[in-house]
Amino acid sequence: MDPQGTVQLPPAYSAYAREVDELYGSIFWLSVALFVGIVGAMLVLLWRYRRRPGRKSKPTGHATVLEIAWTVAPLFPLAWLFHAGFAHYVDGAVAPEGAYEVRVRAMQWSWEFEHPGGALGPLNELTVPVGEPVKLIMSSSDVIHSFFVPGLRVKRDVVPGMYTTLWFEADQVTGGACESDDACPEGQFCGRQGRCALPIYCAEYCGAPQDIQDSAGRNTNHSTMLAELYVVEEMPSFEPIMPERCEAAEDPMACWGEHLYQSNGCVGCHSVDGSSGPGPSWQGLWGSERAFEGGERAVADENYVRQSILQPQAQVVEGYTSVNMPPYRLSDRQIEAIVAYLRTLSE
Repeated sequence: MDPQGTVQLPPAYSAYAREVDELYGSIFWLSVALFVGIVGAMLVLLWRYRRRPGRKSKPTGHATVLEIAWTVAPLFPLAWLFHAGFAHYVDGAVAPEGAYEVRVRAMQWSWEFEHPGGALGPLNELTVPVGEPVKLIMSSSDVIHSFFVPGLRVKRDVVPGMYTTLWFEADQVTGGACESDDACPEGQFCGRQGRCALPIYCAEYCGAPQDIQDSAGRNTNHSTMLAELYVVEEMPSFEPIMPERCEAAEDPMACWGEHLYQSNGCVGCHSVDGSSGPGPSWQGLWGSERAFEGGERAVADENYVRQSILQPQAQVVEGYTSVNMPPYRLSDRQIEAIVAYLRTLSE
C-alpha cells in the first residue's frame, strides 16, 4: 500500500521519515496546546481585569511560587524536545556499518551519482535498493548546493572543498511505468525513464545563467536542478546505454549525442544556434580553429572535445575565463556520441 501524505507533510517513504513526522506532530500539537492555553489565559485576564468606570485598580505585587513555577515548568518540555531532536539528528547523521555507499557530486545544475566500484549512473538519476541503508558521500564542483528528498525527510548541504554525508533506508519501492505525474503515487513524479520516482531537489540557491533555455523552454538553473530517486528491489547495471528512441534514428550516435547534450546540462551554457551564452556555442564548432587564453590555438577535433569534457580548465576558450565548467565523467562511447552530434551542427 502506497504511503499517504497529510495536509502539512508529503508521504513518508522510510521508517526514519515516519519517526520525524511523529516528532513533528508532537511538537506541533504541544505548540498548539501552549498557544491556546497562554493566549486563552491572556484573554480571560484581559476581560476580567479590564478597566471599568468607578473601579480603582490595586497596586500589583508578585507571587514567588507562581513565578518559580512558570520558569521551571517549561524546562521539562524543552529538555524533552532537545533530547528527541538531538537523538533523531544523530540517527540521521551516523550511517550503519555496511551501508551501500554512493558518491554524489553536485554541479551547476546537475547531480552525478557514482556507485560502488566506480560505476556511474545516469546524470540526475539515483537508483538505490529497497530495505537497505544507503550512505551518500557528497561534494560540490562549484558552489554550495543542498541535497533534499522530501519523501525521506533528509536534507544536507553539499559544499565545495569538503565532504558531507547523510544516509537513509527507503522501505517502499517507487512506482512503475508512467506517462504523466498523475499516474504516480502521491509524492512521486514521472521521471525521464518513464517510471515513477521520488524528487531530489537542490534546496540552496546556486545561481542561474542568463537567457539560456532547454528544449522545453525552461531555464536550466537552480529552480530546475531536479534529480530522480528510484527505489528498486533489484539493482540494474550502470553501463551507458543508448536511448531506445535513438536506435531507430537516421544517425543513432548523433541522436544519442543530442540526448546527452540535454540530459547532462550542456544546454545550460552552450547554445546550438550560435547565440551567446556562458560558454561557447556548439554551432559550427566541429573542425573550427579555437583560440585559447594565452595565445594558443587548436582545431576542434576528437581530442579537443574529449579534453574539453574531461578536463575543461586545461584549455579555456578566449573570452570565457569567467566560466568555471566542472569536469564530466563520460564513457568513450558517450564522448563519441557527442562528437557525432557536433558534426551535424557543422554540416
